[in-house]
Amino acid sequence: MGLKFKGDKPAKKKTKLSSSRAAGSSSSRPDPDAHLEGWLPAPSPALLLGPSYLTLPATDLTPAVCVALNPTTGKVYPYVLPSAGTTASAGKGKAAAASAEMLASLDADELEALVDDEVAGGGGTDEHAEPSDVHHVWVCSRVLDSNDKVTFRSGGGKFLGCDEYGRVSAEREARGMQEEWTLEDAAAGGSGGASGRMAIRSAYGKYLSVDVVAGGKVELRCDEEKEGATERWRVLMQGEYVVKAKQQFDQRNGIKTKPSAGYTIVTDLAGAEVDAIRKYHHHGRGSTSVGTAEDARELKRARKEGKLAEAMLDRRAKLKSDRYC
Repeated sequence: MGLKFKGDKPAKKKTKLSSSRAAGSSSSRPDPDAHLEGWLPAPSPALLLGPSYLTLPATDLTPAVCVALNPTTGKVYPYVLPSAGTTASAGKGKAAAASAEMLASLDADELEALVDDEVAGGGGTDEHAEPSDVHHVWVCSRVLDSNDKVTFRSGGGKFLGCDEYGRVSAEREARGMQEEWTLEDAAAGGSGGASGRMAIRSAYGKYLSVDVVAGGKVELRCDEEKEGATERWRVLMQGEYVVKAKQQFDQRNGIKTKPSAGYTIVTDLAGAEVDAIRKYHHHGRGSTSVGTAEDARELKRARKEGKLAEAMLDRRAKLKSDRYC
């Protein structure tokens, strides 16, 4: 799927009608291929996926910027965004934060309705709600079996990275330790609640931030040890990737889904493991595996740490090797 910017005309989809429908029926059915469009706040660090727009709202020290790439020199720099001129009201600000928090609990139809309402009602008052240049967009990919580690790739195929000195660049076409980033929920300015922003931490434990140096020049760096106002990024993603990100999250964490009821959390660990054994082990049909209290505690601990799927895979491998199933 390509990127979608403000003003782009939606592609018209051709649908074939049966002869009976073409003859008399004027009712239209929902398009099964309908998908979300537009830029939305990433619901959480665990659900960021696909084209991403990394912006830092203006602070007392720095102007509003986004992480950008100079395609000629390959340099990564903070692009200073135009002044917003006016700010949204407090009520709209709270509504936007609430939308970001509840986004993860919505299904595809509800997400699409939310986007349609924003467009129809003119809810997007922030002129930085979407990128104006393709070189301001980074494609986010998840690190295998991780809920918080990601990589960011530019349109030219180079990965965003950081060295041990805090220098940010995009020079490599292969990803390694320096190209892995950890996403964290950022504190809401010391109020203790979620703000819908993220802190982006490098493999060296330092945070991505901006600073104003001599001459008023804005500089992008990654050498801050503590999270502050200049480390709380507002990250947006394309809405059509939210559902896919939720599906991947479910797979990573052993969360079972019901097609008609949406997403449900695995509460019956024993039942979930039995289902996995029946699915992946032919000789394990009908056998149980969660027997002792220690087994249950291990699985509960893995679920809390976001490693339930990995723990269940290890246990199935042990069951197979020990001929338990």
